[in-house]
Amino acid sequence: MVNLPLPHTNIKGLRKKRRVMISALLVIATLFLFSGDSPVPINDHQPPHSLHSGKKHQVIPQLSGTELVQRRIEQVAHRMEVPGVIAVAKRNGELFSYAAGEASIEDKKPIKTTHAFRIASVTKTFVATVVLQLVEEQKLSLEDTVEEWLPGIVQGNGYDGNKITIRQLLNHTSGIPDYITEDFYIKFHKDSFRTFMVEELIQEALSAKPLFDPGTSWAYSNTNTLLVGQIIEQVTEEPYRYQIKKRIIDPLELACTSLPDQNFYIPCAHARGYIHSAEQLYDYTEHSPTWLNAAGEMISTAEDLVIFYEALLGGRLLKPEQLQEMLTTVETPWNTNYGLGIEEFRLYDGPSVWGHGGSTHGFTTAVRASRNGRHVIAVNANVSFDTGYVSFDGIIEAEMKRQ
Repeated sequence: MVNLPLPHTNIKGLRKKRRVMISALLVIATLFLFSGDSPVPINDHQPPHSLHSGKKHQVIPQLSGTELVQRRIEQVAHRMEVPGVIAVAKRNGELFSYAAGEASIEDKKPIKTTHAFRIASVTKTFVATVVLQLVEEQKLSLEDTVEEWLPGIVQGNGYDGNKITIRQLLNHTSGIPDYITEDFYIKFHKDSFRTFMVEELIQEALSAKPLFDPGTSWAYSNTNTLLVGQIIEQVTEEPYRYQIKKRIIDPLELACTSLPDQNFYIPCAHARGYIHSAEQLYDYTEHSPTWLNAAGEMISTAEDLVIFYEALLGGRLLKPEQLQEMLTTVETPWNTNYGLGIEEFRLYDGPSVWGHGGSTHGFTTAVRASRNGRHVIAVNANVSFDTGYVSFDGIIEAEMKRQ
């Protein structure tokens, strides 16, 4: 697919407007990154995941299951700082759509469940699926080391790629830190339309010391998935983007799912995406997705994500052995369990669900699914926060626990 620039967008004007907000953003980012009040970093550092909080949501008995989900959607959208919220769910073959709020605060157009959005770290599940397909094809092993496929890249400054496996990259036990730090955040906001090379991003991370010895602890790091993307390219001799398209997007006919590479624009119909900072909303719909690369560059719709997770957990993309590898988890400090590009969450007084979340400039996303893939929900808000995340807990619990 060739993604053409939208003619109405004035990139120079956007650059100027964004420079105005940088000082406010950086003050808040500095306070937030080094505050002990919350373990959740800004933007796409970690997926939104507060289902494990243990807080019970009030249930209104007179509402049906779908009515309660819609009520929860409206409650999130009616908060001043959240322009719009959409969700698509599939339960035993039946599709349900929910929406509330605005696609654009400028023209007040309603948000639609068909709107595309940036899915951020949900990209990681796609990347992990490709790796496990390559394992099935015996083109690599999860126990292969980084050094075997990327010789010399993860060496020095306390690193030894001979001791880090692909499995450890996928489940975030490698000890490699995240490249998205306060300094990187400042660099990005100076020009959010510049092209970042993946080698630059990896070196940004490796300039810091390892967080721990490989396999001895857990820390979410976008750098891990950048390296996995590079390994896919070494194994297949093709861009990881093409592998995701060929192996997942095309077979599942995900019409509005894409990997934009250097394209600033969202190709399908979409809502505007906003950053909430200093009590204001700033339009960040267009920017260079190269700063996320394999860790979170993808664009999709809620329905496309539902189709993907239904197929994945339903065994259509991976054979049982590889799917079991994906769902083999390690404990996280968030009271969740992390597998290979997928996370297990515990609903309050309910079953475990599987999925991923992500937040990037302008959009926040979460997907949750039953273990067999027969019940899936994908939720998106057209906003991201410089001081935290939109909570979709009530929406997800209402959908996944409804009768």
